Amino acid sequence: SGIANIPNLRPQIRAFFDFTKGAVPVQVAPYDDYGHGTHIAGLIASSGAQTRGQFAGLAPNVQLIGLKVLDANGNGSTSHLLNALEFAGTNKAKLHIDVINLSLGHPIYEPAANDPLVRAVEKAVEAGIVVVVSAGNSGYDPTTGQPAYASIESPGNAPSVITVGATKTFATIGR
Repeated sequence: SGIANIPNLRPQIRAFFDFTKGAVPVQVAPYDDYGHGTHIAGLIASSGAQTRGQFAGLAPNVQLIGLKVLDANGNGSTSHLLNALEFAGTNKAKLHIDVINLSLGHPIYEPAANDPLVRAVEKAVEAGIVVVVSAGNSGYDPTTGQPAYASIESPGNAPSVITVGATKTFATIGR
């Protein structure tokens, strides 16, 4: 959804491209009209400037290249994401892109081998980019409220990505 130009992230933002305006990315000043991207960027790269270092990110010296693919409502199209992934692969050397974080996804509609999003992240990995993907937010069936095991979203099912998830165990030892 973007990266807000806030003190905790401002020094780390090297470039920002908006893919939500059409097929061609537009280089603009960093912004985040939804907030999710800034939240994730803060966890990763916050300098902690606003809290005197108390809440710095995991990698506060990393440089950020923003590739905005979600709109002000947190929605986006797979085509925007595919364009951004292709852009990252093409501009890997020029922009020094080593890692892509994708804290987004969609339900799996087809086998990974045929999924355009999976194929795009696999191509980025082949280009030498480490791709980290969220597992998704489908840990339960919204209709029944029951656990939905194996509910990884695309592109978290790509063979070469690092898929990250969390569980809420309610202090239980096992399932």
